[in-house]
Amino acid sequence: MPKLYTFLIACLFLAPLSSAKDPIAAFTINDGQSTVVLDHSAWQYFLNNYLEFDDFGQSYFTYQDVTSSDQAQLNNYLKVLSSVSTRSLNAKEEHAFWINLYNALTVKVVLDAYPVDSIKDIDSRFGGLLATGPWSKQRFEVSGIPLSLDNIEHDIIRPKYKDYRTHFVLNCAARGCPNLSKLAFTAENIDQQLETAEATFINHQRGIRFDGKTLILSKIFDWYLEDFADNEEELITLLAPKVNATMRARLNGYRGNIKYEYDWSLNEVR
Repeated sequence: MPKLYTFLIACLFLAPLSSAKDPIAAFTINDGQSTVVLDHSAWQYFLNNYLEFDDFGQSYFTYQDVTSSDQAQLNNYLKVLSSVSTRSLNAKEEHAFWINLYNALTVKVVLDAYPVDSIKDIDSRFGGLLATGPWSKQRFEVSGIPLSLDNIEHDIIRPKYKDYRTHFVLNCAARGCPNLSKLAFTAENIDQQLETAEATFINHQRGIRFDGKTLILSKIFDWYLEDFADNEEELITLLAPKVNATMRARLNGYRGNIKYEYDWSLNEVR
């Protein structure tokens, strides 16, 4: 069990971000000279103990095995993250912070509602008839600013970092989702982790595959096409050099139909 995670004093006692006219806009500020390093060992402990991979390299989470004491440790980790002043971090350290926060918070959301068949069933409306999922609810604060999972992904990470590979590292707790990384993100490993996550997902059948002559892509490429390319033709041009030789040969010059799929069932070990 890791000791309670401590952060450098410098990142905890700066002026509150909530003084900004647009609170979320305050998270655009960074200290390019900062050498502050955050401690994510508690999240690493959680990953070490509850993340598993199948024979094809897909990650699953053993939600059913999480002990009450370990869940309390996860909650403590998130509590410490809530006190971080991101303006005291350099850009890579902050990018890693947001990814770890998003992923750990998603696991907490699932654990708090477990057992569930899908993350979309959490916070559903009209007695479960409308499966909206937990993303829009403000359930966390960073430096006193209330945030939802959508805020973290769409209002902070995507516009600030403009790196489409981020879609391959954010945990959505679904079987159609890219892997939850076995390593906590840090400023030192973030570039390699993003590269590995991209290669792993697009070379797995839930990322790209063919059904007969029809190209099947993850819905991620449909939902966030603008982050990848201007249109589907350019998307295929982007993906083709990144897949294995057999798939590359089929993608090069492909002009056929594209079907998008996604499996929302919970990414739990069964």
